[in-house]
Amino acid sequence: MKLRLVILSILLIIFASSAWGFNGERKGFVLGGGLGFAPIVKTTLGSLEDNKSGVGAHLLIGHAWDDYNMIVYEGNVSVYAISGYYEDITVGQGCDAAVWYHYFGETGKTAFTAAGIGLYRYMVDGENATDAGLAILLGGGFEFSRHWQFGAYISFGKTSSGSLDLDHTNLNILISTVAF
Repeated sequence: MKLRLVILSILLIIFASSAWGFNGERKGFVLGGGLGFAPIVKTTLGSLEDNKSGVGAHLLIGHAWDDYNMIVYEGNVSVYAISGYYEDITVGQGCDAAVWYHYFGETGKTAFTAAGIGLYRYMVDGENATDAGLAILLGGGFEFSRHWQFGAYISFGKTSSGSLDLDHTNLNILISTVAF
């Protein structure tokens, strides 16, 4: 029985390793995410403005066609809490976008830029508080080590709820890892 288990384990490792999606080069499949600080999380309704700070995060998945360029789906969001009468309310806002990353040098120790377009979302306690609208994401930073980077991302977007139109601005400063 133990011999069968050992053989099965070895076969599983051999077959799983041939399906591994990462080759160590910034080409092909990429997957990443990061956490950090959101110093600006702003929502504007006419002359009323709500400006908070919170926690920033992003997740990305996509494809790099060479060592310098990749196109990804990115969710780039900020979350903060508001004290309510009975309980805290969690507010989240950010964009889901198609984002193009451009790296200016070889893997590790190079600057990068990010630009994308997608949908902006505004959520209260995990539920959509408004209808999604157009979003623009711009960013840049520095890849300080293989698979690790520091970046600042600003997103602008609009959402609506009935006849109310909201404008949003979001600045995230993140430390991220990207597997490739």
